[in-house]
Amino acid sequence: MMLSAFVVAQIVFDVALLALVAFYTFTRKPQPPPAPPEWYAHFLKLAQDVIAATEPPFDDPAGRAVPAPPPPDRYREARALLATGALPDEVAGRAGLLPGEARLLARVVAAEAGSPAARRSG
Repeated sequence: MMLSAFVVAQIVFDVALLALVAFYTFTRKPQPPPAPPEWYAHFLKLAQDVIAATEPPFDDPAGRAVPAPPPPDRYREARALLATGALPDEVAGRAGLLPGEARLLARVVAAEAGSPAARRSG
């Protein structure tokens, strides 16, 4: 008698536990997806540049190959901005360069201008 009461009680508790686990699983809010790492945007930009450089040019209706327009010279734009005194991090964002590229370009622009600060940091 005691053993059958124990088995019945165990089955009742198991069903209750299963119901609680199912309730928790179905009412739990899903976790938001994690943000991509900071290098991911740079990788996508590089992949787009590589794809644009390696795609064959489009053909016009007459059958002649139409060359793709040249990409904008980001370094020329960055050098012009750095020559006006803009900060390298701002220039990197505006010209689409990596921050390290903009800092290196800032040193080059400063050295071309004959700045004594560039000679000290060099």
